[in-house]
Amino acid sequence: MATGEGKTLVATLPCYINALTGKPAFVITTNDYLARRDMEKMGQVHRFLGLTVGLIQSGMSEEERRKAYACDVVYVTNSELGFDYLRDHLALSPQQTVLPTAGTGSGEFDGFCVVDEADSVLIDEARTPLIISKQVPAPANKYKVAKTLADALKAGLHYEVDEKNKNVILNQKGYQDCEDALGIQSLFEAPADGSGAWAPYVVNAVKAKELFTLDKDYTALSDASGDESGIGIIDSFTGRVLDGRRWADGLHQSIEAKEGIDVSQRSQVIAKVTYQSLFRQFSRLSGMTGTAMSDAAELEKIYDLIVTPVPTALPVARRDYPDVCFKTRKAANNALLKEVVAVGGGKPDGRPCLIGTTSVIQSEQIVEALAEEGIKAELLNASPENAARESEIIAQAGRAGVVTVATNMAGRGTDILLGGCPSTMARIKVRSVLLDEGVISKEAAAVLPPTPDEDYFPCPLNEDVEFALKDAAVAIKKAKGDELTDLDLDDILTIATDTTESEEDPDYIIKLRDATEAVKGLYKPILEEEKETVISNGGLYVMGTNRHESSRIDGQLRGRSGRQGDPGTSRFFLSFQDDMFVIFGGDGLTKMLETFRVSEDMPVEAPQVTKALDKVQRAVEEKYEEIREQILNFDEILNGQRSVIYKRRQKILFSSTEEIMELMDQYNRDTVADIVKGQTDEKGAVNIDKVLEKVGQFFPPVANVIDASDISGMDEDGVAAFVSVAVEEVFKSKVEEIEKKAEKPGSLARSASYITLVSMDNAWSDHLQNMEDLKEGVVFLKYMGRDIVAEYQNEAFKMFQGLQDKMRFNSIYSLWQSLAAPPAPSQ
Repeated sequence: MATGEGKTLVATLPCYINALTGKPAFVITTNDYLARRDMEKMGQVHRFLGLTVGLIQSGMSEEERRKAYACDVVYVTNSELGFDYLRDHLALSPQQTVLPTAGTGSGEFDGFCVVDEADSVLIDEARTPLIISKQVPAPANKYKVAKTLADALKAGLHYEVDEKNKNVILNQKGYQDCEDALGIQSLFEAPADGSGAWAPYVVNAVKAKELFTLDKDYTALSDASGDESGIGIIDSFTGRVLDGRRWADGLHQSIEAKEGIDVSQRSQVIAKVTYQSLFRQFSRLSGMTGTAMSDAAELEKIYDLIVTPVPTALPVARRDYPDVCFKTRKAANNALLKEVVAVGGGKPDGRPCLIGTTSVIQSEQIVEALAEEGIKAELLNASPENAARESEIIAQAGRAGVVTVATNMAGRGTDILLGGCPSTMARIKVRSVLLDEGVISKEAAAVLPPTPDEDYFPCPLNEDVEFALKDAAVAIKKAKGDELTDLDLDDILTIATDTTESEEDPDYIIKLRDATEAVKGLYKPILEEEKETVISNGGLYVMGTNRHESSRIDGQLRGRSGRQGDPGTSRFFLSFQDDMFVIFGGDGLTKMLETFRVSEDMPVEAPQVTKALDKVQRAVEEKYEEIREQILNFDEILNGQRSVIYKRRQKILFSSTEEIMELMDQYNRDTVADIVKGQTDEKGAVNIDKVLEKVGQFFPPVANVIDASDISGMDEDGVAAFVSVAVEEVFKSKVEEIEKKAEKPGSLARSASYITLVSMDNAWSDHLQNMEDLKEGVVFLKYMGRDIVAEYQNEAFKMFQGLQDKMRFNSIYSLWQSLAAPPAPSQ
């Protein structure tokens, strides 16, 4: 459904009908601002019909989240939902869980879900998993040895450098020479010290050498004494150092070793999930977007979703001009600036222009260049701090002569109205007057977006309207006192501007609503007149500076113009220096340039150029689709394992005291059986001394009550039964002893639950790292013609078989160590 055709409004229908089943309906948006806006506006419909509406925002407490998730309809961003899912499966007490399915025994979201901007969330963001990690010590010596090895390896002889994927691929000789130098059988075998296989260390060291450059990709950070203390990542968009950000999977430490800096702690993943795995858990999944037809096959294949196009209410009147391509980026930018000037950008009677860029630095350069031409442009970046100001900029992006420069994803979810949006402008003006009148403290006001200059508004307020606003401010202060927060003020403004009248409305709401309508009444006729001027000039002109990795994203940018039958224009100003054409275009485009022999400022508009550019874009689309498919194939295997572990973990988390003690008894019996089985030879003879040694290791207090003479001569079953009885008796006596001293009953059960959950989390975290190492290893087998997914599946299954036993052994070992510990001395 195209931009401005009513996706947000239509979503209320399926949400309402599905919420009537008693299961929650989730509306997923891409940022906190849109989640809040949609909840405030559309939530009125649900509340009127008797449903409860919840909103999740970043920074909320566990209690606030739990309350919001318990509602019939929940508005939440994709990232907040994903991280709440992961945090729920790291909780150490039921009180720390927030999702409605917590404790039901189902790890799945049992309910309806509609994803706004579905292609962006389900496809574009599917390449990057959501991760929660912890800091662990890094084996500094391994990184240093790997750095020495990398320095000795030669590109072309030992490995190939893949610039497109920012990757290096070691060949057979590379692996063989490394294994010989280290004196080991295989780079993929993990040593007993727990530091992990050598392969990732060597690959990261070669990546650090070949793909990362000092003072371009990263910089060396210094401490107060001037000594080098670490590595800072340089943001390629802004040139600034990204504070607190680190490369994952040991790459950061490999770069530190390369620069001779002390190796820091590394981050170890403790929980991770992809959006593909997260959203496929919903029992009913749906989505809405203006640009999904080009990826219909992928949406059906991965999510089993059929894409249905809804025709526009009026025919699309936008004209999409062919791309113009120049030799250099500078020439393309100059042509774009000339076009802005030619259509009257920056003039009171000119066309509104929206310029879409792919990077922050490029958008800033264009704003500076426009300023040199005497054109003031609004800059909109898709950063969280700009999200609230987004509505203010978009509200006037369709006004005559206004030029807006935005990174391409900014502004999604908000409509650009030709002539400007009187409702949004009236709300901003009302808010600014209320702030001037001091309805909230200066500290609370500092959190809100800054008030625009007076020339932002279509006209000044007259005395009557100003008096009405001040009167409303007095009424608010009288009703609310000094305790009003910025969020409370937002709620009051929403009720006054976006809700229908009610007999229960307090006096201050009635006064504020009347005053807001008066402000809107002043602005509307002026903006209506301006709208006619803009339409007669041809509507909104959308200009793009780069083709994207997907033609669908180009379509999203074009779709900002021509809403609801409005006229409009779009055109892309490209250059042969754009990253996509440099990396993926190869020699073909360079030869084409030589063939045409055009000057820098001469656009190349030949059909074969457009075909070549389309071909490059298709190659990029296919590349990213292949990456997503590979991630999905690997993740489906991991997801099956995650589902088993998370269900078991949830069962333990929500178990009663009796159920926990029963589980510990079962763990004790299983561990004893495994010990005895491990010390029984093929003929059935049991090594009694070894059994007693292992029993002493896992069940220290039991070692004192069993003698070799008690079990000598018994078979495997007899020994297991005897030792199990002894373990059970000692365990019972320990439970009774602890319960007598404990202030609250169930003390040992709580300790056992905590130890078991922590043991599971630690074992799962190690397993995730081993699976990541396995993935790195099997990718190499692709070049030997092997099926890497099948290889990964086979190895993953073997690793998972041992994982559940490892979790049980660790739990029993830690629990009995705590039982064997001498009691703390009394104070």
